[in-house]
Amino acid sequence: MDRKSTLSIAALMVTAFAVGIDFTGAMLLVPAIELSFDADITSTQWVLNIYALFFAMTMVTGGRLGDMYGHRPVLMIGLMIFLLASVLCLVAPDLITLIGARALQGIGSGLIWPCTLAFGATRIAKPEEQGLVMGLILSGVTIGNVIGPLLSGVAVTLGDWRYFFVANVVLAILSMVTIRTLMPREETHKSGQHLDLVGVAVLAIAVLLLLYSLDVGADLGWASTPIVVMIAVSFVLVLLFPTIERHVKEPLIIPQMLRNREFMITLSLNALQVPALFIALLYFPQYMQKTLGWSAMASAFGLVPMTALLCAGSIISGRLYNDFGPKRLLLSGYVMSALGAVLVVLLPESLGYFQILPGMLLIGIGSTLSVGPAGTAAMSAVKPERAGLVGGLSFMVHLVYGAIAVAFATALMYAASLARLAQQLAADKIDMSNADQHAINGGALATDQAKAAVSHFDTAQVTQIRDALATAFNSGMDMAFVFACLSALVGLVLSAMLNEKKLQSSNT
Repeated sequence: MDRKSTLSIAALMVTAFAVGIDFTGAMLLVPAIELSFDADITSTQWVLNIYALFFAMTMVTGGRLGDMYGHRPVLMIGLMIFLLASVLCLVAPDLITLIGARALQGIGSGLIWPCTLAFGATRIAKPEEQGLVMGLILSGVTIGNVIGPLLSGVAVTLGDWRYFFVANVVLAILSMVTIRTLMPREETHKSGQHLDLVGVAVLAIAVLLLLYSLDVGADLGWASTPIVVMIAVSFVLVLLFPTIERHVKEPLIIPQMLRNREFMITLSLNALQVPALFIALLYFPQYMQKTLGWSAMASAFGLVPMTALLCAGSIISGRLYNDFGPKRLLLSGYVMSALGAVLVVLLPESLGYFQILPGMLLIGIGSTLSVGPAGTAAMSAVKPERAGLVGGLSFMVHLVYGAIAVAFATALMYAASLARLAQQLAADKIDMSNADQHAINGGALATDQAKAAVSHFDTAQVTQIRDALATAFNSGMDMAFVFACLSALVGLVLSAMLNEKKLQSSNT
């Protein structure tokens, strides 16, 4: 690899790092945001889900824009949006404003990420180097995944979760400088392209309705009219999507791709791993803080075994891709992720941190062996000029399914933990109203609502309530990982069905 290519990859790795710290870092901020805005996890999960949704829904458009106008200028525009959104996150006066700023951050990231991948795959890498280059770019984002929680821990330790977004601002500026300085201009672009904004809007509305129904379902009742209507409209939009796409000049998924069995399998494999990884990144820090009583900084270090494996594994899986092929890597990755999720559920609560450590390690290894190879395999199944489209599409599927999985897992977790909390309080002969149980469920008695709910109990009873909350949280987390395991098992079946020879020769 020549010096020019090496410098270009370095520029892309800096940009990937900026995106990487934002994702995992924000997950560790959830308890601090709950406390700051006196909210519960069903509300604060939107800080994560709205980012993932808008990130996902912008990516296909971002990939197409990069193919049409050049990946370098679209990257710069995305970084400018990301910079503005980071400033808004930094000064957000309430949860609604923060959620809106996170949506804008998702749009910026959605322009950045597919162009980063496409530039690396088509403008820098030779065919035999594609796995290595993709691995290096992914290592940039996974190094960010490692550093992000540590930055969050530092911010919370310093007294304000908002300080985390200062790092976003600095890195956005640094990324703009490195892209402008080190990344070469493209001389040719693909002409005659059109954006499928209607398709993106239909999918975005469908997913947003589903996410919102999962958020408020426990409060309004799953059989209530608003929930039933929202879920029904969501499914109708999904069912109408293929019909709408037939009337679009350039649909999100080109018809030949839909008929390409290997491409559709690899596209699915970009998603089915995500629940184990996202649920781990969301709930392990909360488990350490709410159940084990660790500080934000301590829980950031507690997450390092998994994030470090994600970082190292991205480079290793890139090198292994050509030697072992995607099928063996994907099979191994999905086996490890499913086993990791099972261990989280089966190991006893009395082990404390060691209840989650084996699962953390296995999910970390499993993710590195499946996420990168699935994305590379999806892009290898299409023509090079469609790399931007497929780069955006594969991560759109990755993040949309991830957002739905987190929302569904949170709904499961909330219901399971609430039931276990009621059971434990009854066993301890503590009389607490249903409204107060809802107020404290999933928390650590730190918010104003939770403090009000336990204000009339004596010290011994508050201790019992705190212990009941820890037990309830653990039960809810177990249910979330049951769902993660089932998703990984479906991925394992699809990995076994993948035909590598057809994958390499399809090129639609």
